[in-house]
Amino acid sequence: MDLKPEINALIARQHENGGPFWSRLDGNIHAPAGFCTIDVLHAIGQLGGSAAGNPVLKDALSFLETYQNDDGSFRYTDKQSKLPCITANVLCVFGRLGASDWPGLDAAYEWLRSNQASDGGWRCATTKLGKSPETDASNPGTTLWVLDACLFRKHSKKVKAQLNQGVDFLLDHWDSRKPLGPCTFGIGSRFLKTEFPFRRYNLFYYVFVLSQYDRAIRDHRFRQAFAALKRQAKGNGLRITAPHKAWKDSILAPETGPSRPATKYWEDICKRIEAAE
Repeated sequence: MDLKPEINALIARQHENGGPFWSRLDGNIHAPAGFCTIDVLHAIGQLGGSAAGNPVLKDALSFLETYQNDDGSFRYTDKQSKLPCITANVLCVFGRLGASDWPGLDAAYEWLRSNQASDGGWRCATTKLGKSPETDASNPGTTLWVLDACLFRKHSKKVKAQLNQGVDFLLDHWDSRKPLGPCTFGIGSRFLKTEFPFRRYNLFYYVFVLSQYDRAIRDHRFRQAFAALKRQAKGNGLRITAPHKAWKDSILAPETGPSRPATKYWEDICKRIEAAE
């Protein structure tokens, strides 16, 4: 599937938000939602783009590198911030663009490992602890991003055990479905609709990431999530029913018919399920 024209079309829009590489004029790489630096680069990676041999994408990753803090975490503006959601999202960008071995990323992975919460997930400290048990919990969306980012690295048994705690946290969330964490991520009707490209807590992204963890793939809760996703597949394709407005009616989320890039990820899920039988 050659999507170079679509990738080149996105690269041509790199100054659309006022700053370099889809950033805003004020340097924010996390806004506007859906078409910011982080989201566009992640989408290009999901289209099959690679920094290898593409000087613009390589320069974009160098630009992202300037947002890394001294402790390895990443911020999204010039102001200091240390959020696991941003750090994990940036690592996903490097991974999907084939640059998971980029110098300096070891410190980012170590920062995430050292900031895992006691419930097994990851939580952005945007709300103080003690407000409620649900708010004190880890953020399911952030935990999913961390588990996704960690797919691009090999890990020791100790780190794998840590990641399995994150897997357990997300599997438990399938049962509870409660809005959890400071950003109150729950599982409701919106979660159960298909969204692509991957960018937030959603059934398709949830199943795709967990399908790559042995801890999850035979678990009955994961199989329930897979069955819910399978009901939305038509023939050999997967249609995107809840696209972000920035990607609506694009090749990633066409208005009618299945999404070719999303279908590739759906096929990868099915192959892993079949191999686990």
